[in-house]
Amino acid sequence: MMSHEDRFVLPTYGRFPFVLKGGKGHFVFDEDGGRYLDLYGGHAVALLGHCPKPVVDAVRGQADTLLFYSNLVYSQVRSRAAEALVRFCRRPGAQVFFCNSGTEANEAAMRVARLVTGRPKVVSTYGSFHGRTAGSLAATGIAKYKHAMTGAASDTVHVRFGDLKAAKAALTKEAAAFILEPVQSMSGVIMPPKGYLKGLEKLCRKAGAVLIFDEVQTGLGRLGAPTAAQAFHAAPGIQTFAKALASGVPCGAIVIAPELVRKLEPGALGSTFGGGPLAAAAVEATVKTLLKGRLWTQARRLEALFRERLKSPFLKEIRGKGLLLGLVLDRPARELRDHLLERRILTGLSEDPNVLRLLPPLTLGEAEVDELAAAVKSFK
Repeated sequence: MMSHEDRFVLPTYGRFPFVLKGGKGHFVFDEDGGRYLDLYGGHAVALLGHCPKPVVDAVRGQADTLLFYSNLVYSQVRSRAAEALVRFCRRPGAQVFFCNSGTEANEAAMRVARLVTGRPKVVSTYGSFHGRTAGSLAATGIAKYKHAMTGAASDTVHVRFGDLKAAKAALTKEAAAFILEPVQSMSGVIMPPKGYLKGLEKLCRKAGAVLIFDEVQTGLGRLGAPTAAQAFHAAPGIQTFAKALASGVPCGAIVIAPELVRKLEPGALGSTFGGGPLAAAAVEATVKTLLKGRLWTQARRLEALFRERLKSPFLKEIRGKGLLLGLVLDRPARELRDHLLERRILTGLSEDPNVLRLLPPLTLGEAEVDELAAAVKSFK
């Protein structure tokens, strides 16, 4: 099967050396029946674990009712999904634009900022990752993802993450937006300095620019609060979501503050598949499950357990917040990743070669924390 996929599917990531057949809860299963503890969630997607029943039931029911019609028509399920997301973000009066992925969400957010301000420039940060389409790549601050891109970057500037003086200097009268990840995940789980995000909010308001939080990885409870905006007590003009938003059904969304919504004309954004019934059903079920269980509180509890129980002479630091954690090692993280893989535990790497990332489901239990702790302790 692996050679068959290598023959017909264009390679993207370096793949794990097995073929997955199924998943349930915190675990995935290969075609030989092997079970793996998934602490990476397929790039932060499996927030509720694999095949969560409320989402599976919602998708199955919607598939039997209406697979698709574009947003040319009104849709009850899309309306409910949007309301659930606005309430989850605690943004009264906000509205939602649905799309299909994180990079589309970030493109749409930057387009909205340019439309409402009439300005061309976007400010981003070094070390950021915002997606692989042209505009999102222009805003991305990790060099290796930009090497093949020409053009599309002339209206984008980058400043150092955490530097308010540099941000202030970049927020000129031409700046439409400042886009950033509240926590830089792919760069090695880099936390914002205290007061940085609130400071950015004030600078953007004064400059007349739109503050955009890329919450594709940090959103939906992962940081121990419903959103990163709430975790850091900030109020961005736009928040972008994807990955875990629909528990694995492709979907992205932007939540737009009411003062920006009032400046937009109908037709400013569009998408054929965005907000389709199947994805909307998955979004509604995902968000309602998070709310019902207040699962962001579980993220806080599990973070404390990870920090308490992960011990190793090779572990220098644990970065991050909630269940977006980076294990900083005194050696290449790939060595620990491979050691854990041999023990059937899936984790992720980062752009920092010494940082191993954990992005597990919020439904994880104490036993799984102990399983990882024992495997880390056995690392030599």
